[in-house]
Amino acid sequence: MAILIGILLGLSTLVFIGPVLLYLIKVSLENGFRGGAAVALGIIIGDVICVGIAVTGFKKIFDDENNLFWFAMVGGAILLAMGIKNIFKPTLEFDVSQKKKIKNQTLLIYFINGFALNFINPFVFAVWFGFSIFLQSQVEHDSEVLIGLVFALLVIFITDLLKAYYAKRVFSLIAPNRLKKLFKAFGFIMVLFSLRLFYYCYVI
Repeated sequence: MAILIGILLGLSTLVFIGPVLLYLIKVSLENGFRGGAAVALGIIIGDVICVGIAVTGFKKIFDDENNLFWFAMVGGAILLAMGIKNIFKPTLEFDVSQKKKIKNQTLLIYFINGFALNFINPFVFAVWFGFSIFLQSQVEHDSEVLIGLVFALLVIFITDLLKAYYAKRVFSLIAPNRLKKLFKAFGFIMVLFSLRLFYYCYVI
């Protein structure tokens, strides 16, 4: 039961269209599967930490409005910077040959960005706390809650890897000028998400 619920919870995140998804697709289109996989790894590490906080009872840290304010401010600043860069200076590489190599330092940057975009977003914590509470209401033992959350994490990681893999194939079907327009659109959406976080800072 816990496994099935975890899988369904993981699949439910496919409907979430946020800055992390946009960044994953952008990096995958620019640099292929390895770049996207680095972002996906950063995302899942952030999720794992969120789950750890949720199951170990540190929810009170994020009930503090001051903590949420700074998380939202930092997350908004990161999104705003990335969005502006994508709008005015999208950096695209159109050589997708198998001989192209990505430096380890670049992969590390993608990993860190994926982690930061995910972990600093207070809404991500809200999702995992919600999943944790829902599982507690559906199963009898704490161990089952953990099992459900682990399977949700596995589903999210696998689907993110699939997004990165197929984004590389999509690359070859999109003309460079259209791709630039797409990334600029991603930039505008990221700016909108940053404004949403800044508004969240204002109302909390």
